[in-house]
Amino acid sequence: MVRFRTAALAALPAVLLAAPYAHADERKNTADIPARHYDIVSRVESLDGTERTVDQDKQVTYGLQSKVLFAKDSAELSAQAQSRLDDIAAKIARSGTTQPVKVNGYTDDLGSAEHGLTLSRDRAEAVLEVLEKDPRLAKTRFAATGYGEKNPIADNDTESGRVKNRRVEIVITRG
Repeated sequence: MVRFRTAALAALPAVLLAAPYAHADERKNTADIPARHYDIVSRVESLDGTERTVDQDKQVTYGLQSKVLFAKDSAELSAQAQSRLDDIAAKIARSGTTQPVKVNGYTDDLGSAEHGLTLSRDRAEAVLEVLEKDPRLAKTRFAATGYGEKNPIADNDTESGRVKNRRVEIVITRG
């Protein structure tokens, strides 16, 4: 047992001196492997499901279900819409983005596609008008687009899915 310890202790300096060279060889071998970039996505949804935030590498999307902002089949903002949009305006102001903020409107697939497209555009423009009036966002550029029933986030075959698809999203691009 004593001989083994003595031999191990005698070999220790050689092992320690060789360690930096082993790491250099490992680095050389891995230098040829292409790096992979993974976009980390954070999704947060309110308990009642009426609001959700998707935070990605290059952008943040704030989604509000239409029932929070509008009456059914209407583009007139509700009384509670102002406080929700005020919170989002504060987040936009804090982001310091220099890119245009996109306001996107969506509907479910009930009714005609033309009606859904018009309603989604009118709702996006109503939200845009409120955000544009906020003094904290005086230098921010906005763009509103209505997508109608395109890009559903839930199944349109159920009422709960259609409720999720009737939404307005505010997209902030970092930079």
